[in-house]
Amino acid sequence: MTSIYQDNLQSRCPDLFNLAEYVLENANKNPTKKALEIISKFSSYSISFEELKSRVLKTGNALIKLGLNRNDKILLRLDNTVTFPIAYLGAISVDIIPVPTSINLTEYELMEVVKILQPEAIITSKPLSINLGNMKIISETEIKKLSFEGDEANFERGDPDRLAYIVFTSGTSNKPRAVLHAHRAIWARQSMHSDWYALNSNDRLLHAGAFNWTYTLGTGLLDPWSIGATAIVLDYESSLSDLPHIIKNSGATLFAAVPGVYRRLLDQNEKLNFPKLRHCLSAGEKLTPNIHKKWRNKTKKYIYEAFGMSECSTFVSTNKNTGPKIQTIGRPQRGRKVAIIDQNTSEPVPIGEVGIIAVSTQDQGLMIGYHNEQDIKSNNKEWFATGDLGKMNPEGFIEYLGRADDILNQGGFRVSPKEIEYAFLDLEGLDSIVAFNLEIKKDTNVIAAIFTTQVNLNVEDLQNHAKKRLAKYKNPRVYIKSEIIPTVNNGKISRKNLSKTFKGLNIDST
Repeated sequence: MTSIYQDNLQSRCPDLFNLAEYVLENANKNPTKKALEIISKFSSYSISFEELKSRVLKTGNALIKLGLNRNDKILLRLDNTVTFPIAYLGAISVDIIPVPTSINLTEYELMEVVKILQPEAIITSKPLSINLGNMKIISETEIKKLSFEGDEANFERGDPDRLAYIVFTSGTSNKPRAVLHAHRAIWARQSMHSDWYALNSNDRLLHAGAFNWTYTLGTGLLDPWSIGATAIVLDYESSLSDLPHIIKNSGATLFAAVPGVYRRLLDQNEKLNFPKLRHCLSAGEKLTPNIHKKWRNKTKKYIYEAFGMSECSTFVSTNKNTGPKIQTIGRPQRGRKVAIIDQNTSEPVPIGEVGIIAVSTQDQGLMIGYHNEQDIKSNNKEWFATGDLGKMNPEGFIEYLGRADDILNQGGFRVSPKEIEYAFLDLEGLDSIVAFNLEIKKDTNVIAAIFTTQVNLNVEDLQNHAKKRLAKYKNPRVYIKSEIIPTVNNGKISRKNLSKTFKGLNIDST
């Protein structure tokens, strides 16, 4: 039995389709209902479905009048204000290609994006001092004003496989890659509504992320709107310390965040009482069982996880029917075809064997391809490899074993960092632990582990525990006790960064 799982076929996207039109259909069904609330601890702003649709179409018309044409690319460099989704959907409504970017990009980083894509325009909240040549520069103030004026455009319908938007991912390299997504990508997200969120039109979904992130755009905005639910996001001036108050008082029924947010909320030691929440959602990286347990104990709510990537969003998840299944990342969503494949042959491996998690190249949510690279479907391959290791059980649940390029090596043995981390789950008093490769001297790498604890656990305690749980070659040679686990800008843990930070550490001093 090979590691392939498929649960039902998903209906095909209509032949004539527009992503923005699909998302905003509920403006016709329930026009006065709140589509979006942007809130802080003390204030809130809201917009109805009717107003949202009107401003989107007026923005689309304004972009055309400003001289932009179909298939032109436009960068979005905007704060967490309603202008962001209005500009994003406004562009898509008339077949202009939006490219969300972070408001925090430096001008140097922005120029790198410009060099890659050669966009025709940028909508920006911040003034720019760099020379962008003939590129149109549109301020947030101007596009906001135009969204209230003039006529509404008509939705441009066409082939669902045509380009709709572009996002950037760093992937496994140090250079960003432009990921091209089709209009059909939104259609494929229906699988998440049932198999991850349990989303319905009465929901109020609060997302803790910024608009420019694909997780926030999809889970936080487009998916709730597609089903007629209300999206709630944080004002750009809100802080993490405001979140407990906001979750409780916003009427949110679902809460979505990355694992780092759950970690930091638990670390605040505040009362986390959220009676209106049904459950919570997490994506971006694997949640540790320790966070699952602590969050459940403190809030009485489950966290359901999803696994995906910028190239295909999420396609494996847990949900209220499967339960959290905290040792796995879940099961492929309905309509998805997923396999665990051999890294060398690209053929599915037997059930229970380790391989690369892969999704069918026929998946409607999969990207068209990377900018200036061959389209995914043109190579006639059956599987798109994620670069993440996993193994599948007979029921289709997938155990996540880390990035293929994160695999640890000690004494010539290859070891999954997750296997080491899971071995410490039952060590009382340990809050978190991350395993990574560490170069202690030239050409000498060992396995290291950084850990946090609020009690008097010491290195010897971890060494003794590892001896009981792991083969000798899997035992970390270095343990680093820390108050926090360092993360990168998006809150994720980077083993590569940890390796760089502690490179050359004296093995005898830890």
